[in-house]
Amino acid sequence: MANEKDTQPVAAPAKSGGGLMGKVLIAGFMGGVIAVECLLAYLFIPTPDEVAALAEENMAKKLPASLATDEISASREATKNTVEMPLGDYSLTIAQRNSSTALRADFTLAGTVLASDESSFSNLMEKHPARFREIVLYEFRNSEREDLDDPELGLIKRRILERSNKLFGKPILKTLMFPDFSYIEQ
Repeated sequence: MANEKDTQPVAAPAKSGGGLMGKVLIAGFMGGVIAVECLLAYLFIPTPDEVAALAEENMAKKLPASLATDEISASREATKNTVEMPLGDYSLTIAQRNSSTALRADFTLAGTVLASDESSFSNLMEKHPARFREIVLYEFRNSEREDLDDPELGLIKRRILERSNKLFGKPILKTLMFPDFSYIEQ
């Protein structure tokens, strides 16, 4: 029995990986692949200026040259058929939710109507001056700070137009303008 233990082969210790040289070769190969990919990306991906120039060139090819002049003439025609109407001067304080500050807004409001609707619009404004003023004040008081920071006040204009045209019963008021607008934080 003792001989049986002595005759069994002794297992050799397992040899570890390929050594330091193999690891350096793999790292060098991977670094070379990454460097080639970066070089190809640098050479073949266009810069933002090139993309913008290409997009402008493609747009010019696709659109007819007369389109821009058609839009300008259409806006001039629309302006010829409309009349600007004063809609009042406003000065209001807008309380900010969850804040101890308030905004003070001072502005003049004007709108455009078709020349053919000028007299009917004047009659409607004489009938509903307080309700129209309430719509304007309501929309400003329910607006967020970001809405007031918009240089064109686009969201506020759309809301006032929608509600006022509902008040008038038809879309008689075409656009709104704020020729004089300022607000400060108090």
